[in-house]
Amino acid sequence: MKIINFQILTISDIVLLVSISVVFIIQIYYLLRYSLKLALHKDDSPGEGSTHITIILPLRNEEDRIREILDKFTEQQFNDYQLFVINEYSEDSTLEILNVLAETNPKLKVTRLSQETRFSEKQAINIGLKGASSPWIVLLTPFSGVISPEWLAKLNGLLTPETDAVIAYTNVEHSKGWRNLICRLERFQQFVISGGWTLAGKPIVFNENNILFKKSLYFDNQGFRQKINQNFANLELIFNENLRKGRVKITTNPEVAVREHIDDDRGDHIKLLKKGVHIRQSLSWSKKTSLFMDDFTRILMIGLTTALIIIHPEYWITFLALLLVYFIVLTIIVKMLINRLNERKILLSSLVYILIKPIINWWLFWSMYIIHRRSIWN
Repeated sequence: MKIINFQILTISDIVLLVSISVVFIIQIYYLLRYSLKLALHKDDSPGEGSTHITIILPLRNEEDRIREILDKFTEQQFNDYQLFVINEYSEDSTLEILNVLAETNPKLKVTRLSQETRFSEKQAINIGLKGASSPWIVLLTPFSGVISPEWLAKLNGLLTPETDAVIAYTNVEHSKGWRNLICRLERFQQFVISGGWTLAGKPIVFNENNILFKKSLYFDNQGFRQKINQNFANLELIFNENLRKGRVKITTNPEVAVREHIDDDRGDHIKLLKKGVHIRQSLSWSKKTSLFMDDFTRILMIGLTTALIIIHPEYWITFLALLLVYFIVLTIIVKMLINRLNERKILLSSLVYILIKPIINWWLFWSMYIIHRRSIWN
């Protein structure tokens, strides 16, 4: 190992050294300012809570599973809730079964979309919010797996008069297949960004499900009026425009986490990746620029280190030391978060995914942009 001799370095060498030092500092700043904040986060003590909560559950063609889906809510320790199911133009007997069940279940309310539309998800959510009997809402999908009996009670316990929303963890159930792994990694990283940035006073939401929020947050801001034609995202667009510093809480309690089942052949992984890119593009310029800076400096740090090792192989240990420090800090934080969120067997894959995710984001952005431009000209 040789000590760097600055006297024999060229101006370009010095520029590279200064550049890698700057991007290293920026990356460490992002890790400590955002990710570590989430890793060390502890939920607040139980607050005053709310008097009534509505669970909105849009679904379609679920006649074989409808009873199983509804039974997940029967053991909730928090009893003051309404289950509002919106039937999205089912072609089977889902609606008939729901109406029969509603006759004997006072907590169950059922409505439907009368016809299939292009943006039926937004319309179903809008109908659910209009018909909800409580000021507090939480949205779920019919693909949610086992729900803890303490789920609603824990969410409710985090509410205070100053709270507009409580964001909980959502991921997909672990199963075989690389598509499932991509979805798990993407959801995990999205929550890390959302949680860290929210705790730092810059709320970002990538997933509308399993968020307890004020209904007024939607109606006071004209709902989907200007966003009905936007693909991939729904309530996330409302949240990212209107959630404010100090009025949003993050919980890493695994008892309020929700895991969803996905089929390996539905292309959910591509939809999820595109949704993340679309949400990033819809953010304010300050958030968008900060996220881009994080992605850019992460790739640049690896690229500059590689360039310096090629130019000055005699100093390879010195240059790799910076990367080693970064990887150690990153590994510790990711490991803490995986343990906190009760995830398993994604440590190594998460580290790799975090490093290559900027490239995936940029590739998806440009492919979506090109497709959009072509559709305009055609």
